Amino acid sequence: MTHAQSTSIPSLVMEDHLGIVYVIETAQQFWSELEDILKLPNDDAPTLSQLDSTLRRFLAICATYHEQYLQSPLQLEHAFHLLLDSEIFQFHSERMCENIVDDARNTTDPHMLFILFQTLYFHGQRRVESLRNHKRWQPITPLLMDHVLVEIDPDVEDTFGGNNRNSVVLHGNVPVPIEVKLRSMSVKLLYEVCKVQKLTAQDLKIFDDDFIDYLFDLVEQTRYMQDETFNYSVIKLIVGLNEQFMVAGLGVDSTAKSGEPSNRVVRVLMRRLGMSKTFGENMIFMLNRAKHTSEDMCMQLLILKLLYVLFTTKGMSEYFYTNDLCVLVDVFIRELADLGDEHESLRHTYLRVLHPLLTKTQLRDVPYKRAQITMQLESLIANADIRDVNPTTKRLVERCLSGDWKSCKRFFLRS
Repeated sequence: MTHAQSTSIPSLVMEDHLGIVYVIETAQQFWSELEDILKLPNDDAPTLSQLDSTLRRFLAICATYHEQYLQSPLQLEHAFHLLLDSEIFQFHSERMCENIVDDARNTTDPHMLFILFQTLYFHGQRRVESLRNHKRWQPITPLLMDHVLVEIDPDVEDTFGGNNRNSVVLHGNVPVPIEVKLRSMSVKLLYEVCKVQKLTAQDLKIFDDDFIDYLFDLVEQTRYMQDETFNYSVIKLIVGLNEQFMVAGLGVDSTAKSGEPSNRVVRVLMRRLGMSKTFGENMIFMLNRAKHTSEDMCMQLLILKLLYVLFTTKGMSEYFYTNDLCVLVDVFIRELADLGDEHESLRHTYLRVLHPLLTKTQLRDVPYKRAQITMQLESLIANADIRDVNPTTKRLVERCLSGDWKSCKRFFLRS
């Protein structure tokens, strides 16, 4: 990759924990230093102290110079791949991660904290088991939440938009505020943890009503940002937390009022009826744009589970506008047709959600694309005499086809 920068960048002086002073003036020098730091001596096996020192020197240089030489996502990715491909992570990743978590809990430097979080994120993308380590993540979860809760003016944040893989995230020569970077990174890390861990009811107490409510506020506050990445990241965190509350089976929640759901995400959303339309609209938009990648399919599954809860919860079944529900029908028809047998579990989830979508929402009285729905459902179980039809698929399809939605005669013209 190309490391050269077209702009003139003032040199910074850095002194590491051993008193070694670095003065880096060019991108070429920066990348050379990173590569040199990771070269361990060949003659003797490195001591634990040498390994720890190598890690901290690498991270310190990244923290000092990331605003100059790690401006784009691609540059960040390349830097951390150098680290993760090195001997210190190939053979000593557990110790390195323990060092990183300890440093994250103790540092007061936001730039260092950002680099520490980035290292944990990229390591988790490579080795998902590191994200499942509950003992590792529990002590820094409050820290991540604190950075999510930092107030940032959406207009200021939007100035620094453009968080796609190929962009250099600068406005003129002004780097993205570190608070913006930390908040975005904290949301992503919390989502990754929610996606793969099974949190207990005790673990979930930290995600109280106020925090969930603030996440919904964030979705509304950032709805007009040109770059929707952060908005979608917050939505993914919300649906990830919903899954955790569902799996934990909290039963009676002492903070829930009489008649309210025990699921904290649904309860908070119910209290916000009329104030969280962007959340519903963008959730459907994300489902509509999802690709058949492992990441997007996981996101689809989480969204579908929240949709099921909303459609089957009294007082929430008509949360969505009718036109949004029609978009959902289009998505369901397409996905039921396109998903292959290797994605049967996701197809089953679509079928489980389709039934309450058609029978519990406004669509029970709005016959939108009924013929196409019926045709698609019947095609999933057709020709059972010459091909194997999954018994779960058959049962779910027959349940959908037996719903009273098919008897609706009222005509509907979509505007």
